[in-house]
Amino acid sequence: MPSTQLSELKAQIAQLQQEADEIIRNERIDVIKDIHDKMNTYNITVDELHRITKPVASKSPSVIKYRKDAYLVWVGRGPKPQWVKTLEANGESLEQYRV
Repeated sequence: MPSTQLSELKAQIAQLQQEADEIIRNERIDVIKDIHDKMNTYNITVDELHRITKPVASKSPSVIKYRKDAYLVWVGRGPKPQWVKTLEANGESLEQYRV
């Protein structure tokens, strides 16, 4: 390919890139307006967008700390399950069920 054809192609590429950049500049305004309208409609804040786009750390399953039987277990966090409340109400120590 002669260098004149190459230089013509490079000039065309530059022109097309300028046209593409102009289209993006013009469409950005409409896209931003659309995003802004949707954020207002659904009461979405910028902070929420940042939280959603950040990678979520995977959580490992909680380790069971107390077990009465195969179905009555508790990890020791959050509200006490009814079986724990019943044990304590009857004067039993939860420590005897520690895993």
